[in-house]
Amino acid sequence: MGGRRVEARAALELGLRLGDLLLLPGMAVLSHIVLYGAAAPDSSQRIVFGAVILSAIVCFSVAPLYRNWRMRGLLADLWMLLLAWSATFALFSLYAVVVGLADAVPSTWLIGWYAFGLGSMAALRVLLRVQLHRLRSRGMDHERILLVGLRAPALRLHRLLRGKPELGKDVIGYFASAGDIATRRGGDAPCRLGQLEDVPQYMDQHRGEFDQVWVSMPMGHAAAIKDMLKQIERFPVPVRLIPDTTGLGALNPGVHQVGDVTMIGVRQGLVDHRFRLFKRVEDIVVAGAAVILLAPLFAVLAIGVKLSSPGPVLFRQKRHGLGGKEFWMLKFRSMRAHAESAGQITQATRGDSRVTRFGAFLRRSSLDELPQFFNVLGGNMSVVGPRPHAIQHNNHYERVIERYMHRHYVKPGITGWAQVHGLRGETPELRSMKKRVQYDIDYIRRWSPTLDVRIIVLTALKVLGQKSAY
Repeated sequence: MGGRRVEARAALELGLRLGDLLLLPGMAVLSHIVLYGAAAPDSSQRIVFGAVILSAIVCFSVAPLYRNWRMRGLLADLWMLLLAWSATFALFSLYAVVVGLADAVPSTWLIGWYAFGLGSMAALRVLLRVQLHRLRSRGMDHERILLVGLRAPALRLHRLLRGKPELGKDVIGYFASAGDIATRRGGDAPCRLGQLEDVPQYMDQHRGEFDQVWVSMPMGHAAAIKDMLKQIERFPVPVRLIPDTTGLGALNPGVHQVGDVTMIGVRQGLVDHRFRLFKRVEDIVVAGAAVILLAPLFAVLAIGVKLSSPGPVLFRQKRHGLGGKEFWMLKFRSMRAHAESAGQITQATRGDSRVTRFGAFLRRSSLDELPQFFNVLGGNMSVVGPRPHAIQHNNHYERVIERYMHRHYVKPGITGWAQVHGLRGETPELRSMKKRVQYDIDYIRRWSPTLDVRIIVLTALKVLGQKSAY
């Protein structure tokens, strides 16, 4: 039964990749037939055809389109497809402008290809999920898990799997060991099957009724873990260790291999290199488009700043960026030129006399942040990420807020997860800053291209109209 489950899973994975591979050129031909009545494109269109296919290969490889696709919901999967397919045509458009193909590109054909391709690949994903549901209803794509020990990460996994049956993993129960966390009787813990010493007997009596064994024991109990693994080595089922990093201030923990040595990464930023590359591409595309489209607005705002009070148009201030490295962050100047005491930064407050009338408008509408798109293009910032605070504030808060500096495992952003939840501007109370930091760390843990797009949209809808910035 286990082999059939693996084969069914592999068939679905292969079907998705091959389906996209066939649909990409197929929809191009279909669009050409619908629009021109002929399947064969001319020589210039063949160049376009090849360039779009190459762009799709690049974007589909960079985006996590096929990675753990079944762990995403259908809407999230379709949203990821929309981003990758749209990025394909954005990349091709950039290529067409650079090489001078823009005038030769048949726009109607491309629009048709985009629509047919998006619709057909979305339909493929819906059909695959229908088939996935059928397989799981027959027990062909469900993995049954035995837990040995019950630490906090294992309990969280059980809750996740119970709440998302589409993941196809079921926890049968657990065997209690020393160091287990306390659970409420009749609560949401898995069924208790026995003690640690009962594991070999249970596995012997229930052969074929489970697919994997997950070990969740305290990291300090190495001898007990080794003894237990020795006892069950005669059962040829996959065994996985669930490291308990509770209390270590873990941030996106992961496993790394250097040579033949395995390491557990306890604290890190965006783990997947493809994710980081995708985020950089996202930053360049969004920031580049913003600078081009908003150029007239930049000019108007610069004139307004210059007329509001004597001084430079741009305000520069040192901030901590990725890894705690310092950089100069840019803003449109919103205050009258003044000098702070050495080592002191005073936050703007409501009715602050230093803020000009035009500066108050800039701060209220967040337009003073627009020059930071140049920081993004320069690589010091991202469009989305934790907002960078003044260095003096960092030096203060890192001593009074736990995990405060975890914010610097990623690049700071123009907008962020905390800002779209209303946490921006003045933070007179420590609890306000603590809550902001919690959202920033939550963003790093949950990052995805979809979350970035969501934050950008929410920024336009919410942040620009907020009144909490002075």
